Parts: sequence; C-alpha cells; structure tokens
Amino acid sequence: MIIKINDNISIWQEYNPFDLSFDRTDSYDSRRTSARFGFNKERVLIQDRWFDVLSPSELVRKRNLKDGYYRVLYIQLNWGTGEYYIGKANRPKWSELKRYQGSGLKFKSKFNKHKDEFVRYFIAVCETAEETEKLEASIVTVSLLSDDKCLNLVAGGGGTSKRPTIAETSEKKREYMKKHPEQFKAMLTAAKEAFSSGDTPALRARSQKIKEVMSDDKYRKMSQVRIINWKNNNPEEYAEARRKSREKIKSSEVQEKRQASLKRYAEQNPDEYKIWQEKLIKSRTSPKANEKRKLSLKKFKDNNPELAHSNAKKRAKAAAAKTSKAVSMIDLNTGKVLKEFSSIHEAARWLVETGIAKNTNCASSISSVCLRKPCTTGYGNRKKAYGYDWRFTDDLK
Repeated sequence: MIIKINDNISIWQEYNPFDLSFDRTDSYDSRRTSARFGFNKERVLIQDRWFDVLSPSELVRKRNLKDGYYRVLYIQLNWGTGEYYIGKANRPKWSELKRYQGSGLKFKSKFNKHKDEFVRYFIAVCETAEETEKLEASIVTVSLLSDDKCLNLVAGGGGTSKRPTIAETSEKKREYMKKHPEQFKAMLTAAKEAFSSGDTPALRARSQKIKEVMSDDKYRKMSQVRIINWKNNNPEEYAEARRKSREKIKSSEVQEKRQASLKRYAEQNPDEYKIWQEKLIKSRTSPKANEKRKLSLKKFKDNNPELAHSNAKKRAKAAAAKTSKAVSMIDLNTGKVLKEFSSIHEAARWLVETGIAKNTNCASSISSVCLRKPCTTGYGNRKKAYGYDWRFTDDLK
C-alpha cells in the first residue's frame, strides 16, 4: 500500500498495518508474520525517486569496515503536519547516530516542540562523506526547497569532509539566501501566516522571549555596534531609514496604538509607571538635556529660519490657548455684560479694530482692571479701562 504524505513525499508499505491486526497468530507466511512484529518492509518516495528504508540491523551490517563510521542519509517525517527534513550524518558510533536527529535551524525548532510526532527513516548508506554530500545534493534541490512543507533551509551538499568555521558557514548561508530568494518564499509566507493570525499564546510567548533576550546588556551593545557600523558605512541609507521611521511614528495609526499601549501599561503597573514618569521628567529637565535641546533648536533655526519662526508662533499660540482666561466687557452704568472674549488679547484686538485703542498694549490695562490692581495715583483699585469695566468671566459666574 502507498500512503501519500504530501505532494513530494509518499510511503510504501508491503503490508497494510490495519489488515495485519486481523491476522491469525498461527499464520504460515513468515514475511507477513515478521511484518506483524514491526518488520514491515517500507520504501520512501521523494519526488520521483524511491529509497528503501533501512532497519537498524541493516545499518549495522553496512557500517564502513575500514574506519567504523556510519555514513547515512535520512528523512525526518511529521505524519500529522506532513512536514519533513532530509539530512545526512557521519558518526563513528551507533549511540551517536541514534542521538543525532538533525542540525537544520528550522527543523530543530519544530523537532524540539513536537518530538513525538516525528519519525526518522534511514534511506541510504554511503562509503565516504563525499558520497553523502553528492547524494544529499541530488535529493535536496531547488524545487524541493520551494515546498512549504520542507524544513530544509539550503540545498543539499553542505561540507562534512571539509568543515568550515561558523563565520564561513554563516556568510555562505547569507550569500545563498540573497542569491536565491525564491527558495525561501514559502518559508516566509508560512511564518507570516503563523504570526499574523491575531493575538495567540504562542505569539505572546515568542514576543516575551525576544524582549527578555534583547533586554540583556550583551545584546544591547551588539545592536548598538551594528547600528553604528551601518550608519558609518551607509550614511545615505541610514538617513533615509531615519526619515521613514519618523514619518511612520507621526502617523495617526501609530500614535493611537502607542497611546493605547501606554495607557494599558499605566493601568497595569501604576507604581512602575509613576517611577518611569519621574525619571523621564528628571532626564528632560536636567542641565545636560536643556543644553542639548538649546543647541539643537539653534541649529534648526539657522538651517530653517522660516519654519522655526512658524513653529515659534504655533507654540506661542498653543501656550496662550492653554493659559488664557475668558474676559467680559461690562457697562459702567448698568453693570450689564456687553460682550465676551475668549482672552484678554482677543479683547485688546477688538478695541484696536473698533478704533477705541491705538494698539494691543491695551491688554495690560484690561488685565489690571480684571485683577483690580491699585491705581498709580494711590487712590483705590482700577475699575475701568477705555470706558468699560472688565472682569474675568469665571469670576462673574
């Protein structure tokens, strides 16, 4: 019988395990009886090539007699998901071969989480390490890597006879991935689907693990060095990346998300939030921060005079709106409110527009009346300015 695992992998078994369970114990078919006890002959189809599955006893008999090494090819198969990994092993002892499961990064991540779901089949034995490399290269090809069920990251044929350094291996993988992006399209698509499906426990655990690792001083320094090197070697790309980052941060979507996250953090960690706020205010108002801000504003003003002037007007207007108080103009005889203004400066502008005052300096007189400041003559408090009484609207209410 043939069991199709996925489009590239199938398993052939000489006898159907379900049928074997109904056999009589006194059967005279020795091969069928052996199959009932776990020796059911199997073959693996990888794309268009069949490979005989080797039992442990067959592997021991085919061990290299000259140096005693086991040089084999195997396939790790997850029957539940259909995922698979094809690798090679060169080990001097059976215990080492049994313990070794595979070295692929993606496969190891899957295997560590789902050990019980993977089954390993030994499919070939070679005389030398070079033969295992060539055979693996003929199986793990570009077309096989395009399968999203394949857990191999690079094509077969990686060196075992000549072992490179870790740096050489990393550089080789990096260059290969750059030259063959189409091979990793399926892997990237699967990763995006796995971690773009919403808020899940797996995603939360992964994010927490990344935060814990990246918050370590060692990795912080590594990141700083990488950014500094990138900035020095690619100043134009760095400036463009910074510009895009600032634009993204200023977008309404990101601002709303950050505000919601900050609010949630403040509610869940009130004590930590309070300490963080105090630390933030202290750092922003320190002499060093003030001096740095002053130099930065001066530099910006020199490079962008018009924009700096416009920003200064906006800041002044915002400050005035934040601190201004509504004021009412009152008839001296009747005490009736004749007109209301949002601020003293608005009232001063109205007096200038109507010709009652010459310039907006009259705002100081209106303020003196509202505050009932003493007269310069020394006789009581000021009660009028420009023919009207002035009071803060909140005081009247």
